[in-house]
Amino acid sequence: MPVRQFTREQLAALGVPPASPDEIQYYADLLADEHVTNLKYTAQRRVIFRADDGRTYAVTYEAPLDTGDYEVGDGGPDDYGWYGDTVEAVEVEERAVTVTRWMPVDDPR
Repeated sequence: MPVRQFTREQLAALGVPPASPDEIQYYADLLADEHVTNLKYTAQRRVIFRADDGRTYAVTYEAPLDTGDYEVGDGGPDDYGWYGDTVEAVEVEERAVTVTRWMPVDDPR
């Protein structure tokens, strides 16, 4: 699994992470922003972006939970949950994936 280290400044110049998932449409190099899981006070998300080397990478980050009118914790996470001066990004590629799911039976009776 190829990885690359990015400084926080390099990621910020690319718009990573976006202020909200809806803002990826305003950045040519941001391809997707996906929900991964909810933590106690934050949401873990994964952003897919194209770097200056033409390759596509993914980094996870923490964002404030969208809780509507409810107060949760003390606001957003510190430094997007990143520790240190660099952030590890995994090189990714888009692939079609077949998923098997249990679905209701169409009852012809």
